[in-house]
Amino acid sequence: MRVNIILFSILLGFLTACGESKSEKPETSLSEQNLKFEIYDSLVVDYLGNLLLMDISPDGQNYLMIDQNTDTLFVIDPQGEIKHKYYRNGDDPEAIPGNRTGLGKFLDNQTILIPGSQGIATYEISGKLKKVFKPDFTGMSSLVIPFNQVHDASGQKIYIYLPGRYSDLGQQGLDFQKNSKRLEVLNLNSGEFESVTPFPKESKYSSETQEFGSLDFYTTFKIEGDSLFLFFRNEPKLFSYHLSDLEKPASVKSIPYPEFIERKVDDKPINGGFNMRDFFLGTNLSLFPTGDGDFLIQYLTGLTDEEANEVTSAAGTDFNKMFEDAEKYNGGGFALFDGSQLSPVIEKPEILGNLNKFISKDEIWFSLNFSEAENDYSVIYKTRLVSQ
Repeated sequence: MRVNIILFSILLGFLTACGESKSEKPETSLSEQNLKFEIYDSLVVDYLGNLLLMDISPDGQNYLMIDQNTDTLFVIDPQGEIKHKYYRNGDDPEAIPGNRTGLGKFLDNQTILIPGSQGIATYEISGKLKKVFKPDFTGMSSLVIPFNQVHDASGQKIYIYLPGRYSDLGQQGLDFQKNSKRLEVLNLNSGEFESVTPFPKESKYSSETQEFGSLDFYTTFKIEGDSLFLFFRNEPKLFSYHLSDLEKPASVKSIPYPEFIERKVDDKPINGGFNMRDFFLGTNLSLFPTGDGDFLIQYLTGLTDEEANEVTSAAGTDFNKMFEDAEKYNGGGFALFDGSQLSPVIEKPEILGNLNKFISKDEIWFSLNFSEAENDYSVIYKTRLVSQ
């Protein structure tokens, strides 16, 4: 699925398998390495639809998928056979609380967790509701990217991007930047939610004089071991935390993107909303710790003011055309980051769509790029990261 599809889905809802160990990494500096995703296996499902892989059970025996068009959930076995199929939105008594805000995840081999705008629901693998966890505040879903992972787990704690606790401060503004926190932690044993991770002082979003838009600081994060790694949508920095201290980052790394369009200091955002220009700023899309100190990052460079004006003016109210035209200017893609250097954009075969699941540099799962191929079945591709 192409970049414009990723961006359009945001609007509607608002890396080594080189066959080498760490000690055998090539001596060429990362900034000079040419990498690519190499397809070496696939999983085919006899289903006519646009399936996206959400997660794989710890034992590897079940694949949790979702039809991106209907939001129907599937549990698939390693041979591609459909074991379970169900829908958990709407007024159904077993529906997730509120609207689905991100991808589902296996808590263990038999339990699935799905985040909603008003809380979190857990289900048996068959789809039977187990438990609903609701915070003591009303969730806000003004910025929803339903095919992002908005939560991660460590032990009996779920870390989740669930806005709403600070609704009395609005959705943005100087008071919000100074006094709010970005994530919630759910204790599965007690059922209690705790607010963590204020804007770090090293981030521009902690400013007490410059106001930013809520889309600018949409938060993406991942947990690896005892660390949480986080970045904001329109800031080229990676913040690393110890799970034992989520009030301040243990380290902050600037990401040396060759180009990354940030909001101008004198460009005040719309209060509590956004305009089309905001969608074409530089964007951190996804983040995956690789287990060896590197990070696989997906980003977009963004458009200059002139380029953004051109595509928005030409498209009028045709949003599909707007994002398609933006591809002419919007650079970026996937790159490997080691904390100081950034690789060139990684080559990705056209048949690959979205990165659905990162397990290691030797196992990276992608969906089918439906703009390049239309099949009477669904397929996800197993790839690895290799040097060219």
